Amino acid sequence: MPAADFVLEISGGPGGRYAVTVSSPAGEGTASAALDPGAVGARLADLQRAVLASSVTPRAAALGLERPVRDVGEQLFRTVFDGRLRALYLASRQRAAEHDQALRVVLRLRAPELAALPWELLHDEDLGGYLCLRQPLVRYVDLPEPLAPLRSAPPLKVLGMTALPRSLAPLGAESERAALAVALRPLTERGLVDLDWVAGQTADDLSRRLLRGCHVLHFIGHGAYDPQRREGMITLADADGREHHLHASALASLLSVARPRPQLVILNSCQSGMGNAEDLFSSTAAVLVRTVPAVVAMQFAVTDKAATRFAASFYQALAGGRTVDEAVRVGRIALVVDKDDSLEWATPVLYLRGGDARLFDMPELTAEAGPAVPQPPQPEPPPESSPGPSAGPSGVPPRPSWDPAPGGPGASGGPGTYGGSAYGDPGAYGRPGGPGGGGGTPGAAGPPGPGITSRVLNARQWVHALAAHPDGRRLATGSRNRIRVWDALTGNRIWEQTVGGWLSSVFAAAFSPGGRRLVTGGADNTVRIWAASDGEELLRLRHDHVVFGVAFSPDGFRVASASADRTVRLWDSTGGDPMLRITHDQVVTDVAFSPEGARLASASADRSVHVWSLGGDALLRLRHDHPVKAVGFSPDGGRLVTAGDDGCVRVWDAGSGHQRLLVRHGAAVKDVAFSPDGRWLATASADRTAGLWSADDGGRVLRVQHHDTVYCVAFGPDGTWLASGSEDKTVKLTPVPALHHSR
Repeated sequence: MPAADFVLEISGGPGGRYAVTVSSPAGEGTASAALDPGAVGARLADLQRAVLASSVTPRAAALGLERPVRDVGEQLFRTVFDGRLRALYLASRQRAAEHDQALRVVLRLRAPELAALPWELLHDEDLGGYLCLRQPLVRYVDLPEPLAPLRSAPPLKVLGMTALPRSLAPLGAESERAALAVALRPLTERGLVDLDWVAGQTADDLSRRLLRGCHVLHFIGHGAYDPQRREGMITLADADGREHHLHASALASLLSVARPRPQLVILNSCQSGMGNAEDLFSSTAAVLVRTVPAVVAMQFAVTDKAATRFAASFYQALAGGRTVDEAVRVGRIALVVDKDDSLEWATPVLYLRGGDARLFDMPELTAEAGPAVPQPPQPEPPPESSPGPSAGPSGVPPRPSWDPAPGGPGASGGPGTYGGSAYGDPGAYGRPGGPGGGGGTPGAAGPPGPGITSRVLNARQWVHALAAHPDGRRLATGSRNRIRVWDALTGNRIWEQTVGGWLSSVFAAAFSPGGRRLVTGGADNTVRIWAASDGEELLRLRHDHVVFGVAFSPDGFRVASASADRTVRLWDSTGGDPMLRITHDQVVTDVAFSPEGARLASASADRSVHVWSLGGDALLRLRHDHPVKAVGFSPDGGRLVTAGDDGCVRVWDAGSGHQRLLVRHGAAVKDVAFSPDGRWLATASADRTAGLWSADDGGRVLRVQHHDTVYCVAFGPDGTWLASGSEDKTVKLTPVPALHHSR
């Protein structure tokens, strides 16, 4: 059964208040909440005692133990769900039921002090009690580069490990091992699942076994939180059977060597979900989810009986084809059924780094997966034509009616504001608000260069993709479940379309050479072609996983796409017929046509860049030491530019593969582009800047400062301006200096 998401995003705000934003099947809403995390956090020890005591206390006493737990749950609910957001939640639940969908509550906690609170206790009596017992509740970790689902033939490899140092209290490890075997027996007998155990209790034992890989790692043992390191940890044994603490970051490094790498980690250990109020990624689970797609952990100490019962029911649901979030809910309910006044159902916490809770691409285990999205009728788009009328003599957007000038230290627009208000005007550029006319962007830095001022477009969402229209006036942006086309002169939206669910980010966009069509690709595994004038969807093409790159051929008759399903595909752009399929060893992150249209370049996480003929013949292979994120041809087709996680931009001879230039950024480079005249290179980086560099000698000409990671860059069609899109929810439009020599 498909799920609908009620997404609750909570981020820090001025004066101790928090901004609450909801995206849901029933619509969107915002509110401001006053919450004292310290006061709630001070009650965690009492909650821990109540949860543990409820598992062994007679019913009458156990009901009394629930009072502080329910009080905290009701306080969190009242604080976050004001009247409007509560109504949205109720309407969303009703709408999901009408469409035979499960409603999933997704928490996006953007302030570290909030991540340490027990949100699994959210409670409203009139809505049926504890939310997480009615529908799945997920803590979503914002990492914009989703991992590909596991693609493997059965069996699914589950690796268990128990660690019981002599100095610590004994656990019911053997009973839990037996419960796992019973839960998985129907699949193990059919050869679909293989359950194995680490032969030993040390870090070396785990390391050796992980070299052989697994799909699920299940740890049974003790866990704790290290306040000095501000990091969670699990407790293993050393060679003498004594305690050996393995911090979460070290465990994540161990997991990264596994081939295949686990898609799911289960931590049946105490406090594996507990973190530090100053760091969103301090808990063991939150650290691990940067390496694996999903982690189930425990925010309180857990009894042996509850751990065993939860694990058995969880795996039975997972083996039966349920998603991991629904399997966690099944495990919670099993604890309630076992002892209906127990509170240990509140202990498990699920962290996800992607929206898809179905982790394994194995048909036998995903029988309940929904059908592929049907393609709508595919009208043939209008023929390509010459670019539309220019906005000015040079095709560059004229200056807006208001003139953003560099501000000073006392200018308006401080941290937490966009365009002078709490959320900003969705249809206007940010007004001058700080050094460099930063439009009030939080933490906006100084101007990009002497006498150069950026104009700021407030997108209100992370900007993952940019495309400049050939007319020089329109600009497309791709964000979370939105594709928008803007008037670059006024900052007004011309049109926008919703793409998939709330997590269906648009990661790539490109206009056709004549400007009549726009192609996009994103996290809903789909390539879409739109009418550039009004956003009518003309064509829909399916990949098997996230689409990271798209490009039109120079004649407009073909579209290329790059996907996490490890393929580059070539399509007929009018009818959608597949024309070519090329396979990489890992995720394909970007694709580009050569200017003459006879070659295709693809970049991949397999640390390579390939150049292909349009018939699929390999013409050139370039090796990298790290995953490659972006690739592009120079306007004359003689050079190829690549960039990636090593923070380097490389320019190659597109014929011989000889490296001609190396430029080093301060962090991973997310995007790169040649200017239309081939003189400049633009870069987007995790160091929070967009850069402009000489394509001849690598000298930096321009530095555009953003508040967060910059994901994309695009030149205007005549090369006189540069657009940069960022996690800070803005697009900056910056004039390219008329320089004859790089500095």
